[in-house]
Amino acid sequence: MIPEGHTPFQPNRLVLEAAHRAAVDCFGSLAGFRLSLRPARRYLFQDPPDVRSLQVELRKPAFAALVREDDPDAGVELVLETEPISPGIRALYRSAGIPVVTVKCRLGACQFIYERDGFYADLRPSEPLVDSTVHFLLACAQNAPRRGRLVRTTAERQIAGCLRGIASDVDCLVHHRMPFGYSVGYRPDLPGRAARQTIELVLGFDPRHSKAGEVVLPIRVETRPADERDPEVTQLDEEVAAFAVRAGIPMVAVERVCAGEYAVTCSMDGIEECVIAEDDAQGWARYFDVACRAALEKVCSSLRAADAQHSG
Repeated sequence: MIPEGHTPFQPNRLVLEAAHRAAVDCFGSLAGFRLSLRPARRYLFQDPPDVRSLQVELRKPAFAALVREDDPDAGVELVLETEPISPGIRALYRSAGIPVVTVKCRLGACQFIYERDGFYADLRPSEPLVDSTVHFLLACAQNAPRRGRLVRTTAERQIAGCLRGIASDVDCLVHHRMPFGYSVGYRPDLPGRAARQTIELVLGFDPRHSKAGEVVLPIRVETRPADERDPEVTQLDEEVAAFAVRAGIPMVAVERVCAGEYAVTCSMDGIEECVIAEDDAQGWARYFDVACRAALEKVCSSLRAADAQHSG
């Protein structure tokens, strides 16, 4: 039964506009790299900037970060934006030496605006030159000195590693540091502060092969013991978990209970809570194989129902 005031579950779509599709098509298939969609901007920096007037914008996401396939820390090689960014965010990118490409798509043609260290280039290649332009931009972005890392804890690294193995079998990608609101989509009953809460790992359909890169499973990873957490963060986590259950959203929460051990809970029925040791790679793989496949079944069922409704 759907709770009163809620719409039927629909997975959020991460690729919606022509510029999104252009960014995925141009940068999503570069050999040795992958896209992490919708990372919160504050984690694109080596150290999250402490600029009070820009905190809301920093908690909002860029469209994507390009990271190396073999980098367990998901170091940011290139930031992709598809919407106008404020002068304040642009200044922070520039001061940190972060390479940024703003992707635009007009009348089917791609435009790339590249910025790094005060250098600005507006490139509008003809279709035959798009691939070579993308490789040129990647070469320009190499060796950024103070790039951020999207994976920042041992537990995240362990879970992300097993998720990537699962993802490759089900045509998905692993995304990092996504605001909760982007992992579940706009919902009028989702409080704004909960929407901005960071979700460390998100499994989603590979946008190169899916219509819209739909989210499959958000995973919140809390590595601080309960007695060291900010009470406000704890309350936000509780709000996020309650919302996921209430709205029928597949979600997993990983919470440190003692040194080296984590309690793992899931919003989906039939998946029991358990405790997994941080270094138990097989334990993480077993749990997430079950959780990811259950989430995939629910998401695919929802998408089939939506398609049937539209076709009818």
